[in-house]
Amino acid sequence: MLGSNWKSKYLAKSCNNPNLTLIPLQNGGHCQPIFFEYPHDSSIGHFELANWNSLANEIETSNIDCEWVAQPGVRGVYSETKFQQAKENIAIVQKTTPELGKLMRFVTDKRELASYHHPKALGAVVTDIAARVWPYKLVAHLLESLLMSSSEGKLQGTFNLQTLTPAESLSATLDGQWQISTPRGTITARKTALATNAYTSHLLPDFADLIVPCRGQMSALLPLPSISGPNRLHTSMGFEGDGLDDYLIQRPTEKGGHLMFGGGRTFNKSIGVTDDSTFDETTAAYLRRELVEAFELPEQGESSGNEKVEMQAVAQWTGVMGFSRDEVPWVGPVPGKEGIFVAAGYTGHGMPNTWLSGKAVAEMVGESLAGGDLKAVVEAAREATGLPKAYQVSVERIEKAMKSETVEAKDHAELSRNQRILEAGKSLE
Repeated sequence: MLGSNWKSKYLAKSCNNPNLTLIPLQNGGHCQPIFFEYPHDSSIGHFELANWNSLANEIETSNIDCEWVAQPGVRGVYSETKFQQAKENIAIVQKTTPELGKLMRFVTDKRELASYHHPKALGAVVTDIAARVWPYKLVAHLLESLLMSSSEGKLQGTFNLQTLTPAESLSATLDGQWQISTPRGTITARKTALATNAYTSHLLPDFADLIVPCRGQMSALLPLPSISGPNRLHTSMGFEGDGLDDYLIQRPTEKGGHLMFGGGRTFNKSIGVTDDSTFDETTAAYLRRELVEAFELPEQGESSGNEKVEMQAVAQWTGVMGFSRDEVPWVGPVPGKEGIFVAAGYTGHGMPNTWLSGKAVAEMVGESLAGGDLKAVVEAAREATGLPKAYQVSVERIEKAMKSETVEAKDHAELSRNQRILEAGKSLE
């Protein structure tokens, strides 16, 4: 299975074990299913719930030290457009899919919003199905387990990890196999699975307009006294509005209590950007300052002159996500390329999707290697994992997606709407 970020942090793997699953590395640690996003397709909400439960069970069963803590999730809504959309979607889900509807509630009371640290929000969606986690520790534990099993146990000789090894090209051989060229040599395989996310089109050019890179920015902030120790956050948080999609968790108090805050995409070009070796200072400044104002922390009054109070960043970095043209992941065999499977395009919402998406692909690869009919294999994997039909790669889906608005156009419209709202607000001051 070929892993994420071919440019600088790419993991290329040669593996005879068809059950290997790769989780793309994610640094946000914000695992919160969103049950109201697709009110007319309940399979997506059920799949995100199944991912959360499966991931929680694996971490508990395997005793993985990755700072996983189940806690409520609160998604604040900050624009009238998103407010009405969330309100309508939740009403639909609660009516048509009550088992998902009962897992969330829509809060509009100002005192309750303030108690959830969203005093300026129009409303908030609250759910008990959320968690915070350190994803890198989770992935490192899983890789360590596979490497130990390969050297000592039942996987002996079947798992090979090659870090910092870019997959430079993917080509078909005359005998129906696939060759993956790397600086360290060429891998030949009957079946190849790509977990390449933002960089999928580097190996599959036909995906250039289906999965588009988007650079996001993260920060680890030292909390101010008013949000430290006993005053720390007890929820994971999202901030949604026109052009706004920030997210936040807080690490354990005994491990620093850092506020892991990401977002701020309105301040710099992000769509189509693949360089994660630098970060944007304007965005970084926003991330250091925004929570002080958004939470209306008492430390606001400590500013001098026009200087805004900000939190100290112990780390600031960027990472590249893969945004899907139709906004849901692409999972399964690639049409016209027999033996190639993909699990990519999570649009910044991978935590409640990657675990079982990877399992579904592993099931497909394993059964097809055993000689199973591909159509039956895909259906069996969907049944086993609950993979939504909307996630499956197909000619029909590709054609439909290509007729829809591009990722760039959608993002531009969203950011433009946000800019108009900001300018209108300034003109009223």
